[in-house]
Amino acid sequence: MGVFGDIDLRNIVEGSQDAGVFDVLLPFLLVFAVIFAVLQKIELFGKDNKGKKVDGVVSLIMAAFLVSQTELVTILQGFLPRISMAIVVLLMLLLVVGVFTRNSDWQKGMLLVGVLVSIGLVLWAIGAAAGWDVPFVDSITDQDIAVLLMVGVFILVIYLIVKEPGDSSGGGGLDKVLNAIGLKQDKG
Repeated sequence: MGVFGDIDLRNIVEGSQDAGVFDVLLPFLLVFAVIFAVLQKIELFGKDNKGKKVDGVVSLIMAAFLVSQTELVTILQGFLPRISMAIVVLLMLLLVVGVFTRNSDWQKGMLLVGVLVSIGLVLWAIGAAAGWDVPFVDSITDQDIAVLLMVGVFILVIYLIVKEPGDSSGGGGLDKVLNAIGLKQDKG
């Protein structure tokens, strides 16, 4: 066993909860940091070193007052995880939308479809993780995935066959894919 072989992070978190880290220390540090940053940005007490010290004292006092009010700390403890989750969900939504829209030549209608599909996928993933009664979560089989892939390839082939030659700029779709992964160099 190594030096850290017996460390259990769950026990560390539980010990931190018992010691008041989540009830006192973290709310204090959060409020102090946010208020200090705002005071520094608006330069209420000046730009110089004296203003920075006053900003620090005011932030310290306001953070101490907040943690002394257990009702406010309880509200903060309920609010922050939800906001953090909302931020993570929005970032994942932007990531999935970016897959559809980044450097794409899609028309506005297709972009809208991509965004709507992205929103649906993110909501579906959240629902499945949260234990909601999300359709298809437990019933998707390997055969279903294979059928969906075949249908997708079929639709792609039909699109590539019926599209007009002037629909995309700079070459065909395959050229763009090969160029994006570095297998083909752009001649421009």
